[in-house]
Amino acid sequence: MNLFEKIIDIFLWISIGMSILQLYLRANKIWKRKWDKEVAESQSIFGLSLLLLNCSIWIISYIIKQDYESIIDTSIIMIEASIFLLIGTGLWVKGQKRLGFWNLIKQSLRLERKEANYLIKRFFKPQNAEVIINILHQLAMIDEELDLKEKELISAFAKEWNIDYSSEKLNKERLKGTENNYIRLRNSLVDYLDREPPSEQVAQLKDMMTELINADEKISEEEELITSELMGIIETYLKRDENIKIYHVIIVPQKEKDEETIKQLLPDSVKVQAAGGVAYSIGSFYSYNYADMICKQFRKKKLFTIVHTFDSEEDNNSNDILNSQTTKN
Repeated sequence: MNLFEKIIDIFLWISIGMSILQLYLRANKIWKRKWDKEVAESQSIFGLSLLLLNCSIWIISYIIKQDYESIIDTSIIMIEASIFLLIGTGLWVKGQKRLGFWNLIKQSLRLERKEANYLIKRFFKPQNAEVIINILHQLAMIDEELDLKEKELISAFAKEWNIDYSSEKLNKERLKGTENNYIRLRNSLVDYLDREPPSEQVAQLKDMMTELINADEKISEEEELITSELMGIIETYLKRDENIKIYHVIIVPQKEKDEETIKQLLPDSVKVQAAGGVAYSIGSFYSYNYADMICKQFRKKKLFTIVHTFDSEEDNNSNDILNSQTTKN
């Protein structure tokens, strides 16, 4: 044996010593907590069994080759796997020992089978899945009532993506007043679409929303109002090149102080030059009923507000339009 081989041999034995130390340090941490049910359930019985089987095959090969260093190193791995496997059965968990060793093995394997796809689901969980669940919950609660079927449906979606769904927690984020929750839900959907999710995912969300609305076999006035707006937003996202009718909420100042009020309430409002004078556009919507609901909020503040569609024919005679809207309101 030359000098280089002797040096390598020394380092191999040092490596074995490090493996023994590693075994002690890892096993020590787990062994101290072997009574903890969570620690026991965190060990994969099936995975450790495969490791022991694999190591056994390699040891047979090393024995034939008389590779004693590898035999020792692989044996250390098997000892560690055996310790973790025994802890994984729950043998030391309080109240478990009476079940018997083989029953504990079966129980651990059943639990492992249920959790087998957890990591895969985490990797393939849709992007923005938490946001989608939040949107669905807001939609279910828009009539201030969470039907059992609606809750079960959202829970099923959340479970599929391994998301903790707590209706109580999400309800704490709700605002006072139905109109405020309409706006919050709409903004949540717009924020989600601003992230540019894939069209397939948005189409699935649309189907989920439809299924949720029909879950309790009744469609409330609140659900009908917000759904027409949300579906319009989604359709616009999915059919980017198609013309979808847009409803604009316009405030027409009647007095000088109205302009100051508008600037204070809506600093981001867009000033529009119309044939009849100046107007302020405060938002574009996809449902007349939803736009009218927004409209009424500003009428309560004594501001002359109308719902208006900018069609090409109408643009030629915007003054007549404003007058006709005045008559309607």
